[in-house]
Order: sequence, then structure tokens, then C-alpha cells
Amino acid sequence: MSAVQTLINEVSQKIHALEIAQALYSRQLSPDFNTFDYINTDELGLSRILAFLLDPQGNHAQQETFLKLFIEHCLPDMYEVSERQIFLNNIEKTEVFLEEVTRKSNSLRRMDIYLRCKVDDENYGICIENKPYAADQFEQLKDYSEELEKRDHKAWHLVYLNEANEGPSEYSIDKSKLKELKSKRQYSHLRFSELLGWLKACQVECQNHSVCEFLAQLIKFIQKQFMGIEDMSESNAILEIMKQSKSNLDASLKIHNNVQKMRIELIQKLKKGLISQCQHREYTLDFDNIGKGQNCEYFGFKMKDDDRGFISLEFATDFNNPGLGIRFYTEEDTKNPDNLTYATEVKRLFNDRFTNKKIISNKWWPAYYEFQPFDWTSNGEPWYQIETGAMAIKILEEVDTIYCMLKAESSFHIKDK
Repeated sequence: MSAVQTLINEVSQKIHALEIAQALYSRQLSPDFNTFDYINTDELGLSRILAFLLDPQGNHAQQETFLKLFIEHCLPDMYEVSERQIFLNNIEKTEVFLEEVTRKSNSLRRMDIYLRCKVDDENYGICIENKPYAADQFEQLKDYSEELEKRDHKAWHLVYLNEANEGPSEYSIDKSKLKELKSKRQYSHLRFSELLGWLKACQVECQNHSVCEFLAQLIKFIQKQFMGIEDMSESNAILEIMKQSKSNLDASLKIHNNVQKMRIELIQKLKKGLISQCQHREYTLDFDNIGKGQNCEYFGFKMKDDDRGFISLEFATDFNNPGLGIRFYTEEDTKNPDNLTYATEVKRLFNDRFTNKKIISNKWWPAYYEFQPFDWTSNGEPWYQIETGAMAIKILEEVDTIYCMLKAESSFHIKDK
């Protein structure tokens, strides 16, 4: 038996043993419960949560402790710039704003989280662009940097928060401008998984049990949502098996090095399956933006005579956390006031039709929901469904439901071929 097969067998046996233990003690452990299953965790919802923790005047009552720890753990570069020392010494004076409009630059965008500290006549600012799921918007980070510059801050910092290894695309800010910001220590790329060190430090310093439990639930949510970790005890047990011997380590690396290749091959198989199944459907396919596992790749299903939005199955990053719904085509479509009625009507239809799902909307998406299975990182089920052909059938069944729902609504003007 090969070392790889031996490792797989050992891991399978350990997982099975843990599943039995969890079943026996589920009432005491409640392993599947998480407060954040019942909290709005779309882009705005997550921004609210982070802003709450960062606010020295927040009702967590821990004053500036969490903000200070955030800078220490997530933005250590700020300590290396002399102009920021006054801010760091007066951090308790910081105010936190959500959806702050960029009026100075006249771009009229909204900064997800904006922190401002005023000391005497000098201002200091931090803008956090929160990108848990959505794609970059045209020149978005460029506009934010210009806004911060025009606010006459003594010092400022721009943070791009997502979970992908890569930062913002050139669509949002060109490489030369980003390089300039980095050289001036005015920019940081931060991943959600990198927030864990900060949140755990907050747990240590927090003096309130309820807030500590909130932090623990947020950590658990980030591990599941962005890192694909369902159960830390299971993860730790697997890690111990991987480290037991050189052969196990070799086998683990071989498996790791082939995982992405496997995903890409299966996504190609899914594309072929969808194409073969779609031959007699009343919508056209757009699969040009899927296949490498980059941020916000999607399968597109374009509806006849609807040039505003299309049905999209979009992944957050690396073929994980898919959402299914209606997405606008372009940045201009999201800004067009005539499309406000369209977006409102789409969301109403989704809420009326999918009463058992949590309907989410944002600037780019009039309405979407989490496509199940939602975890494609640590769960083998969706990949096995692709291999057997069941996933293509499942996707098209749900796309058909959305298409027929819109087609039945006369205001959408969707016609047969």
C-alpha cells in the first residue's frame, strides 16, 4: 500500500472516530451551533461587526483595547512612521464611521469602515475596504486613496481586507500607485484569517464574559467561512497524523500539491457538464470567467432581452463559498438610478420565492443566496457531485427556478428564443 493511501486511511479512521464521539456528546458540545448563523454576515454586516469592535466608544465597554490590539497585530507598519505616533498615543479619541461618503474627492463612493482621530488641529485616518465576497470596482481603491489625501490628514492608511492571497486588482488601483502607497507605508493587504491573532489577543484582554463569547463565535465563523475549518478538534487530530512520520509528511505534501490541480480539472468537467445540459435552455452561457480559482470567478447564465442583470453562480475565492442570484453586468449598471426599481423588484421576488433561504443584496447583486453545499474547501461532497454529474443537474435546476420566476414577471420582459 502506498504512503499516500496509508495516510488517507489513517485520516479517514480518525475522522470517523471523532464523528462517533461528537454524536455521543452532541448535547453537551453543540458542535454545529454558532451565533453567526443568525447574524447578517454579508459585506455590510461584517463591516458593522468589525466597526463595533474597533470603536473605543463601542458598547463592548473595553474602550480602546481592541483598536490598539488591531494595530499591533494587523497594522504593525504604522508604528514605524513617526507622523503616526501622535495618533497612536491618542488612540482613545478615534471615531469610527460606516459607509463614509467620499465627498472631498467628489467620487461619492462609500468607505466601508473609516476611522478618524483628531488631536488638536491634526487629523489621522484609516480606511478599511472590506471585500469578503464581492469583486473589485473600477478605480475603487484609487478613489479611496485620493479621498484620504484630500482630507488633509497628518497621516493616513488604506487597508484592503479579503481572504485571497492576492490584493486588489489593477481594475481597482494600478500597480504603480499601489507600489507608491506601499513604499510610504500607507497601504496594507490583510486577510480575514490574519484577523484571528488579533481576535484571540482581544479575548485575553477582554474583561466581559459576553463579549469574550462573541469574539469566540466570530473566530469560529471566520475559520469556517474563510478557511474551511469546520471543527478545530478534527483539524488538530489530522495535523498530528500528518506529522507522525516522514512518510506521512511526504504523502501530505503530495496530496497538497495535487489538490488545486484536482479542483481545476473538476471545474472543467463541471463546465462541460453544464454546456451539454444547457443545449435546450432559454438562456445563453458565459463561462469565460471561471477556471483558475481566482477571486470572484463565476458561471454566467444570460437571460434573453435583459441587459441589466444575469444569473450568476459566483465563488468568493479558490472555488469556495458560491452564491447564486442576479448580478449586474457593469459598474455603470450599479450606478444607474433607473435600475433601483429593478433591484428592488428582484429582491422582492427572491424573498417571496425562496422563503427558506437567507436573501442577500449589495451594490453588485440585487439578490442572491448561498448555494449549497456552501463549503467547497474542506467538504468533499460538492467535488464528488461534480465527478458523478449530479452537480451540473443541481445547478441548472436552481438556475431554471430563478429564470422561470423572472420570466413569469411581466416587468422583466424576458422572452422565449
